[in-house]
Amino acid sequence: MAVWAEHVPAFHAFLAVCGQWRGFEIEGRTVPIALDYTAAKAGLKLAGIKIKPKVWADLQTIELAAVKAMREKNK
Repeated sequence: MAVWAEHVPAFHAFLAVCGQWRGFEIEGRTVPIALDYTAAKAGLKLAGIKIKPKVWADLQTIELAAVKAMREKNK
């Protein structure tokens, strides 16, 4: 997989917090809603990752794409 250089910081940040999802259960399956931002903030801090608003916006774009992909997979 290739990641454009300008997106590497957001990709690394996402990898640090990609296990921190909010979701709900319906009909025996978990439906993701979004990253748990409180847990994501803690995860970024523990990983020593400081991000600027642009990187946070890019991470949120990755988050939305991940939610869409997970929901499609769970149909």
